[in-house]
Amino acid sequence: MKALVALVALAGTARADSASIEVDREDAPAGRVELGFDGGAPLVGWGLSLGLGYIDHPIALDNNGAISRPVEHRETAVLGGAVALGSAIVLDVRLPMSHQVGDRLIGLGEPEALNRWVLGDLRIAGRARFAGSATDAVFLRAALTLPTGNGSSFAGDPRYSVAIGIIGRTTLPYGIVLAGTAGIRIRGAEAMLGDRLVGDELDAAAGVVVPLPPIAHLWCTADQLKLALETVAVLGDEVDHQRGPSPVEARAGLVAKIIPALTIGARFGVGLDDQIGAPRWRVMLELAWQGDGNLLSSFSAPTDDDSAE
Repeated sequence: MKALVALVALAGTARADSASIEVDREDAPAGRVELGFDGGAPLVGWGLSLGLGYIDHPIALDNNGAISRPVEHRETAVLGGAVALGSAIVLDVRLPMSHQVGDRLIGLGEPEALNRWVLGDLRIAGRARFAGSATDAVFLRAALTLPTGNGSSFAGDPRYSVAIGIIGRTTLPYGIVLAGTAGIRIRGAEAMLGDRLVGDELDAAAGVVVPLPPIAHLWCTADQLKLALETVAVLGDEVDHQRGPSPVEARAGLVAKIIPALTIGARFGVGLDDQIGAPRWRVMLELAWQGDGNLLSSFSAPTDDDSAE
């Protein structure tokens, strides 16, 4: 599906070269593999993750019939890590690195070429459970995104952004998990893309994870292979009767636990509307390695047995 947005009047103060946005809205939490958003998946100890992704046609601009494809496709590697502080708090960090192809804004009269190799924005996040248990809970999540200077190549924002959201998670019979989140993202600086102002936005996501029945000689328990379905959506702020980019994407994937410490997830997504950030399609492969040591145990007071030693 084309991510086609009609933009006009690329002149004056609304110059297209002032654009500084991230067109890839993939936001999987670091150190865990379940859904493409933080759905409250538990973490005991710590986790390290590597994500490999491909996104096709996340943005196309039409200025009075002149079509420009600033980013035609992008291949991305995402490094991430997470640590659990006790049973209710998880901290994580992720950093994407990409290779991309596109004309940036050459088709619309801007001479600067697209940077082929780009470092994405650094995201630091934390999640705290304030109600419920490990299987049925409500969380508060906050994330700080710091720019790395590649916004003009559609790989980041011009300044920092802060995202705050609420996560709900419940486990049904047969191990089926329902998860959803809703929140707001506040940008430290707005960006102009043609005559469109990209500013603050609301976001929401919902997903279901269904264990698949075991098949002899392939996997032994339902916990080893799961089907994951999800929808993510963004509602851009309205400025001067113009709505900011509001992409919607649907994704489906499989999550496989190879060994207790190693989980692999594969997802496929398609954009559901003609918006900046709604790709024609994407694929993502994620690997996460988790350790069960609790970081807080290193700082806990010694027990009587420890003192005796």
